[in-house]
Amino acid sequence: MNVEAWPELDYEQWAPTKKTLQMCAQMLGKLRLALAPPQPEWLHTCLYLDARGFATGPMPCGDRVITAALDVFDSALVVRSSDGGSATVAIGPERCVAEIWGDLARALAGLDVDADIWEKPQELADTTLFSENRDDCTFDVLQAQRFHRLLCTVDGVYEEFRSTFFGRTSIQYWWGASDFAVLLFTGKQLVAPDDRGYIMRYDLDAEHYNAGFWPGDDSSPTPIFYGYLVPRPDGCEVAPMEPEHAGWVEAMGEWVLPYEAVRTAPDPREALLGFLRAVYRVAITHGGWDARQFEYVTPAPARRD
Repeated sequence: MNVEAWPELDYEQWAPTKKTLQMCAQMLGKLRLALAPPQPEWLHTCLYLDARGFATGPMPCGDRVITAALDVFDSALVVRSSDGGSATVAIGPERCVAEIWGDLARALAGLDVDADIWEKPQELADTTLFSENRDDCTFDVLQAQRFHRLLCTVDGVYEEFRSTFFGRTSIQYWWGASDFAVLLFTGKQLVAPDDRGYIMRYDLDAEHYNAGFWPGDDSSPTPIFYGYLVPRPDGCEVAPMEPEHAGWVEAMGEWVLPYEAVRTAPDPREALLGFLRAVYRVAITHGGWDARQFEYVTPAPARRD
């Protein structure tokens, strides 16, 4: 199948589908939050990209394992249990948030999944409980698949970038803000700041690198790539950055690269890799990271004789 690897993302055109995707992802994220044991940096709450959409990965449920996924090809939420049980919840068409949530809750009950799920959406302007939200859920499968296809392309770049880092790394979809990120951790703990909210306080208690893709929202519809370091190194805002369209945004405390600049570059993959590597160089030149300590050298291919 010939598909566009770096598709155009017109926010106004696909916003209704994005909101449905994000609301359904919030439901799965809340399920993971309820079932998965806590991990540093909230890594027990994220979702993962898979070949058909987004998935929770395996979650313990008594002596079983539960998985849940959002399938952008079948327009459905799918829950599976290690004892062979499964259930499917249709996302569209012409459904509202409360109907999808009600069907998901019944599906979980039918699979004997007992999870204390907090229904209030996170990091969204509309915090109406899932069960009370009568907003229509528009789901254009082509728009959803276009977004998923883009993330699959980005995932390949993330994997190449992190392959040379000798440390803990992770690639995840954060359902709160709908960003798709790659993280590098040095293993150094930091004192959690007291002046931040509950979520951010425990997101800033480890030295790390974070770069990701954010598709935009109603208040800021331009999709971007971003990058930042924790803690923020002195002078990082004037450090050399690439490609040419990337720059420091003080209000965000991050480097920002417009998605359109990557999409229309002669070699989009190299443009994004250049950005990811440039942010990492700042970690070394300004953040004190030891380049040799974290360099992973790929083993030579095994001989076949």
